[in-house]
Amino acid sequence: MNNNSARRFSSSNQQLYSDESPTPVKWTPKPTVPVKSHQSISQEVSLLKLIFDGLSLVLVLSLWLLLKYFVKPFRRPFLCSDLDLYHPKPVKTAISTTLLFICAVVIPLIIILLSEGVRWYYLVRRKVARVIYKIQIRSHIYKIPEWAGNLYIIIGVFLFVHGVNSFLTNVGKVSAGRLRPHFIPSCFEKYTYKEFCTDANQWIVNYTCIGESSIVVKEKDGAYDIRQSFPSGHASTAFCGLIFLALYIHKVWNYRNIGLFPYVIEMICFAAASYIGITRITDNRHHPTDVLSGAILGTIMAAIAFRYVVRSFKRSVLMDLGNGPTNEEVVLGNM
Repeated sequence: MNNNSARRFSSSNQQLYSDESPTPVKWTPKPTVPVKSHQSISQEVSLLKLIFDGLSLVLVLSLWLLLKYFVKPFRRPFLCSDLDLYHPKPVKTAISTTLLFICAVVIPLIIILLSEGVRWYYLVRRKVARVIYKIQIRSHIYKIPEWAGNLYIIIGVFLFVHGVNSFLTNVGKVSAGRLRPHFIPSCFEKYTYKEFCTDANQWIVNYTCIGESSIVVKEKDGAYDIRQSFPSGHASTAFCGLIFLALYIHKVWNYRNIGLFPYVIEMICFAAASYIGITRITDNRHHPTDVLSGAILGTIMAAIAFRYVVRSFKRSVLMDLGNGPTNEEVVLGNM
């Protein structure tokens, strides 16, 4: 084979391999943040639904007030040698009802309002698709901005679950009729076992406490209150409000660039609720099992309520922060 033939053969081989080799394709990674449209998402809200929401809240609060002030607790028999009922009368309360209300209701509401305000600022700044709630009253259609609709959902559920939690707590109080640790000193003004009990095996069934009257309305911290130990109302209220706040912070704050700070706030919420419950034991107002049952009740109620809040949001928090589905993937349910 001469030199010209060799060159042509080599040139044809190079062309053949060049044709058979695949053309390199430049790989472009998929964006992790979905592209958000500027259009608005319309969501109709039934006026009848809002009316029933208000009626439900009023009904729950009415039932709670009925149990708290009008239904007298079960008169539970007790053993006169039960030393758990001889604790000294409470001199002071570490966490008053007013302070409990501030810690479990007011502070969570303020934090939620501020957080939703910051979240709404980011939504406007990033120009994501907004949800517009529409309420039709007769022939008029009223538009409600997304921040107002979301606040209605989360604050409405927060207040409603507090009402339900208080109602269930008082159901336990009046039906169980458990005696408080300071029951015997407060009911009979007998402060020692030898002073009150003649037979250690004697069960006292029919008794009337000092100051107990036949009036319809029960007095706060009166003769009937010392028979309403189970479960702890302070513990259930504290855990209901503060665990709800901790779940909200875990869902919303963890997607901001603030490091471990959300976990610190969650830890403070749990610590504050635990401290409130423990003070009820050290104040001789509750047995440890009363506080434990109240904490369990409040935590369960908070978890159920927050799950409902998350499912009721017309746009998930993950999508608001750029980590969730696109607008086309969001399914809007009934409010």
